[in-house]
Amino acid sequence: MQIMSIHKSQKRDTSTLSELGMVAYRIFSDTGCINIQLLSGKQEERTIPFKDGEVVRFRDVDVRLDVID
Repeated sequence: MQIMSIHKSQKRDTSTLSELGMVAYRIFSDTGCINIQLLSGKQEERTIPFKDGEVVRFRDVDVRLDVID
């Protein structure tokens, strides 16, 4: 499982996950969701609830959100 740390105050950013490569995210405060996009290889994206501990799966790898205040 990969951990993706996200600061609540940063509405858009990119990150690198060791098993998946570059990812970008955007927080939608009005709906309480986050959109995560894989930027390496075949691009994929998911929109999930923006809450600590939420898990999403990309390419058979689970990614858990670690939301930081």
